[in-house]
Amino acid sequence: MVFAIALALFVWAIATITLAGSNVPTNLPTTTIVDTGPYRFTRNPIYLAMVLGLIGLAIAFNGLWLLLTLVPFVIVIRYGVVAREEAYLERKFGEVYRRYRARVRRWL
Repeated sequence: MVFAIALALFVWAIATITLAGSNVPTNLPTTTIVDTGPYRFTRNPIYLAMVLGLIGLAIAFNGLWLLLTLVPFVIVIRYGVVAREEAYLERKFGEVYRRYRARVRRWL
């Protein structure tokens, strides 16, 4: 069930950002701040879906080792990916991004 929720969130986030006309791959430029769909509740629904998916797999396979990989995964995503993305978005969109960041939480 957790994995299914993660998959649904992932698909919803991808569809929302695509319909808004922005790029999903992080190596392509962001064209707009998306604040609809799951982006109303979390600034990082795709990464949140990945974390939930890992938790769902750990439950499904009764794998403690999968849960143990969660800690380094979250650290890498938070400090290695999200921090850089946030700096980029603030440079590119300025006050628009700062207002979005002020009203929507990073995770939940």
